[in-house]
Amino acid sequence: MELAAAGVSKAFVTKGGGHLVALAGIDLEVRSGTFVSLLGPSGCGKSTLLRILGGLEQASTGTVAGTGATGATGGRRAFVFQDYSLFPWLNVLDNVAFGLRMDGVGRQERTDRARAWLARVGLAGFESAYPEQLSGGMRQRLSLARAFVTEPDVLFMDEPMGAVDPQTRLLLQEDLIRIWEETRKTVLLVTHSIEEAILLGDRVVVMTARPGRVKLDLPVELDRPRTLATSATPAFSELRSLLWDALRDEVERSMDLS
Repeated sequence: MELAAAGVSKAFVTKGGGHLVALAGIDLEVRSGTFVSLLGPSGCGKSTLLRILGGLEQASTGTVAGTGATGATGGRRAFVFQDYSLFPWLNVLDNVAFGLRMDGVGRQERTDRARAWLARVGLAGFESAYPEQLSGGMRQRLSLARAFVTEPDVLFMDEPMGAVDPQTRLLLQEDLIRIWEETRKTVLLVTHSIEEAILLGDRVVVMTARPGRVKLDLPVELDRPRTLATSATPAFSELRSLLWDALRDEVERSMDLS
């Protein structure tokens, strides 16, 4: 088991001194080498759960254990966010190599590994460019390269394709499918897209409106490797309908809560 959450809850103190319960009693297991998609309405606590599992926040109650968990030894974690989180003062090559540099990897090795990953994500030739000179899709490919180059045990992705246009999003999905097939890293993805959750995931975990709980944990039994053509199959359509049936009431409830 790569990660296991038991009874995880999270409450925040509001400006008025009250408490807002974001998560309530989350139980979730993530097996090594699997791709798990977290799906739910806005404000349901998906990103909060991701950050707790990744060790960026502490749960109010409950426990998180496993390779990627806070305080565990030997586990490596990497994160990809919607806003890219790149260093604007570093060029493309140095952005990718930054994590390796922090790990004490020698200059030549980190340069070689960074160049290899830039080639894998289609950014060979852009080593000397700076993030501001890249398109949104290129920046997100750069973020993927920076995450994968450190060879993490668990990769946490929070709406990584949410800031790009629909066409670029399709290309990034293809890139991520290919890279995941090559590496088989453990991935936890937060997304608002039902189609993306199915296409990428081995499982789709549907969360309720706030406070977030696990409503449905649905295995995605579609053959791999997958392509965008997978989304045109009857099996894909059936899964999409099942997930929307589970999600619709939660979306409506989240609108009432806002």
